[in-house]
Amino acid sequence: MLAVRYYGIRDIRIERLPRPVCGPKEVLVKVAYAGICGSDLHIYRKGMFVSSIPETMGHEFSGIVEDVGPGVTGFEPGDHVVGDPRVACGSCPWCRQGKENICPQLSFIGEICPGCFAGYLVLNEDRLLNLPPGLELDRAALIEPLAVALHAAARAGLSSRDTLGIIGAGPVGLLTLLVARPLVEQILVVDRAPARLDMARRLGADRVARELPDVPEQVDAVIEAVGVDATLQGALKLLKPGGRLVLAGLYEESVLVNPNAILEKELKIYGINAYERLDLERAAQAIASGQVDVTPLISRVLPLESAAEAFEILTSQAPDVVKILLSPAGS
Repeated sequence: MLAVRYYGIRDIRIERLPRPVCGPKEVLVKVAYAGICGSDLHIYRKGMFVSSIPETMGHEFSGIVEDVGPGVTGFEPGDHVVGDPRVACGSCPWCRQGKENICPQLSFIGEICPGCFAGYLVLNEDRLLNLPPGLELDRAALIEPLAVALHAAARAGLSSRDTLGIIGAGPVGLLTLLVARPLVEQILVVDRAPARLDMARRLGADRVARELPDVPEQVDAVIEAVGVDATLQGALKLLKPGGRLVLAGLYEESVLVNPNAILEKELKIYGINAYERLDLERAAQAIASGQVDVTPLISRVLPLESAAEAFEILTSQAPDVVKILLSPAGS
């Protein structure tokens, strides 16, 4: 099978590897679609997260069960599935509470073990979810990032009278817009790319802006989905007194924050780290039921062999590209 292998910063290679084999309680999945995530770009640009080199990248995927190992009871060949790609210790107090996303040792497939940018992958059966009937596999590939958006919206504690600011109209920002639209009174989306702001308007944003507004204290809650110093500072300024800030963007560099901006307005700041299992299940149901239509976010579907091209497109921040899916069909 073909696989996208990470060898170092901006060095990914297409290699042919043996097809993996199921062990006890394991499931072999033929990957249908695999999404390139922001964290994959952090790996590509900065070498973040990866524990050994080379490594097969990727953690967002949908696929079809090809084979099952001894002891598997919840899946059989032909099942359509999506992955829970989190790799946690399983024994800490947070894992025992079902909060694997805040396990101190949390990692993901594609970082600490082989990922989904390949023709096939093997996962333990407890790392898979059966898809609702009728859910197309390309849309299902966005279940994992939608789970992030659902988790962010929940942390923001949104209500019907709230005004919400979303900074960053990438996949997480736009998915959060879709999730939050029925929950709040008004949504402002900020992004530098006019094409992404146009999409935000089509998806339900009441206001859009290419720059953070000069007028401070405009919204009750902000979801910051970029992860740079300027957007964090802008988020603090944008919030009303008593407002809530959810940090949903990974930061590649350290930032400086004036604590007085937080103290004087008594702001509440929340981080999110991925999602909980229930968020994945809710995301699958939301897409399958049509409650959330992720189709507009799928900008391109490229063959697995074009992974390097896809990473360059996303790294260059092409304004008309939101989500690229890789298709390993025939790989």
